[in-house]
Amino acid sequence: MRDQRSNPAEESNPHRTEERERVRDELEARLDANGVRVIGSESDEQIVALADALELFDGARQRVGADSLTNTFESSPPDDPRFVIPSRRDDESTDQYISRIHAATRRLADDGKRG
Repeated sequence: MRDQRSNPAEESNPHRTEERERVRDELEARLDANGVRVIGSESDEQIVALADALELFDGARQRVGADSLTNTFESSPPDDPRFVIPSRRDDESTDQYISRIHAATRRLADDGKRG
């Protein structure tokens, strides 16, 4: 799980490695619980970017007054599909997926400005 900013001194510190792995595990669990599929090849930076994208999407959804409990990937059917975070496509790279989440967030923000 080496990221681009790692240095050998940090990698040799087992506490630093454990902390990084713990944070990554927590972020992956949060992403999974919110319907954001992680495929396992993501870098640490991509996991953080996915978590940030989820947070921005959730914030935009809240600002337009959407209920996060009735507009989830598990809602059948959701009250409004616009308020459900996009599902990751099988052939979609992590960066492409993050871009689609950001686009969905912008659409919600624009809807909030009009409403």
